[in-house]
Amino acid sequence: MPQKRKESIIGILIGEAPDNNKASSIVNIYKKCPYCFSYSINGKIIQGIYTLPPDHKWWLNWVADEPMETMGLKKADVFFSRKIKATSQWLRGEATPTQQKAPCGAQCWECSKYLKECKGCPATLYHLSEQTPT
Repeated sequence: MPQKRKESIIGILIGEAPDNNKASSIVNIYKKCPYCFSYSINGKIIQGIYTLPPDHKWWLNWVADEPMETMGLKKADVFFSRKIKATSQWLRGEATPTQQKAPCGAQCWECSKYLKECKGCPATLYHLSEQTPT
């Protein structure tokens, strides 16, 4: 039986890092995100395209509202597309909850949003489980 296609939204993040090295570091970290479709960099400017569950719009909006706190950016803006479609590990069903830490290095259980707005990274053991490490 074919797998039912997940509902998703496309989020486009454009941000300015403090310097070129920080921009490169941010791209190298966040391109591993299971929601990431692609990342590019041009000097201090980064661009990330994400395929997210519809209830995760807040996640990218949080980056736009708190760019330094969330990703280490000086400033960021986010756009959502209704017409463009893309895929990601999460959308293809390839993100399995097997890792202790998120691929980006985040420890979900330390985040103020964990178990409130967010159920954790789909690549971690803590995704949807309401658990924290012992």
